[in-house]
Amino acid sequence: MENPVMNFEIVGSNTETLHQFYSNVFEWKINEYEKGYYWFETGSESDDGIEGHIYPPNDEIPLEDGVEFANNITIYVTVKDINSTVNQVQGLGGVILMKPVVVSEEGQQLAMFIDPSGNRIGLYQAGNENQEELHNK
Repeated sequence: MENPVMNFEIVGSNTETLHQFYSNVFEWKINEYEKGYYWFETGSESDDGIEGHIYPPNDEIPLEDGVEFANNITIYVTVKDINSTVNQVQGLGGVILMKPVVVSEEGQQLAMFIDPSGNRIGLYQAGNENQEELHNK
């Protein structure tokens, strides 16, 4: 399938409360990987599901000037060409919150935009060694 949802983030001030809430409501196995930062998978033994993260608002995320990162939920969609997708988003009336940025040594990239209805959506492009594998599925 082209452009699958691959990840989502839940951002909130009280991450311990969010951790307890989502693990109890959905029975997700949630692991703390750093104080206040959690990682989880939504799948089961028979279904992979997708992974997610819970973390507090973060000033270190490279957003465009004037953009604030408050409580929200963001899904990330895998794309083949993040720059082309960003251009398409802009051409169709979306607003870019975060231009494409390389986030790993393997070349993985993230970007973020707001759709015409105000929803925040993330984009993910696989790194060099994962690019072909992801899009042959």
